[in-house]
Amino acid sequence: MNLRITISDGVSPKLQSIMRTFTVAGLTALHQAAGTELQRITADHVAKIAATRHTTANKLGAAPKNFLAQASEQVSASSALSSGPAGATLTISHPGFLRAFQNVTIVPRTAKALAIPIHALAYGHRAGELWDRLSLFIPKGKNIIAATIGGVLTPLYALCKSVTQKQDRSLLPSDAEFQKAATDGAMAYLGAVRATR
Repeated sequence: MNLRITISDGVSPKLQSIMRTFTVAGLTALHQAAGTELQRITADHVAKIAATRHTTANKLGAAPKNFLAQASEQVSASSALSSGPAGATLTISHPGFLRAFQNVTIVPRTAKALAIPIHALAYGHRAGELWDRLSLFIPKGKNIIAATIGGVLTPLYALCKSVTQKQDRSLLPSDAEFQKAATDGAMAYLGAVRATR
């Protein structure tokens, strides 16, 4: 997923006239400054929610796998931000963030069904990772993957054709926060340019 910033969108006529005097390098630097601030607030926001989003792990009694904390690190990487004279692009490669903008339906790519963890042993693992180690099997007529643990049939995964995850705009900063960050970054750059002239 890419977030694109174009500073010329919605700026005052005065700022537009200032921007017209910039060279390609100057516009690129302006967009880089705006994008850097947007990147910072996005990484901070994701890190903050990562500390509190462990509902599934808690429900299953499993250790959190910190998927969102990993996403925050990806957003912070210098390679996630690119800029040029037309704008800046923040690339968020973590697949979970599409949910910030729409419902996401997940379907199996190669298997007949999705295997959804329903037990702490399964959380954070694909069924294939545990298949041989735990002697997993699909009981006849059941939509589960199970193991025999301590002589007891123990369901580890529920099998289903698809899962729809509801849109969750709180995964990323609000549009207003994005706009403020881009504006703050651009204004800081313009202030630094003015100070050197």
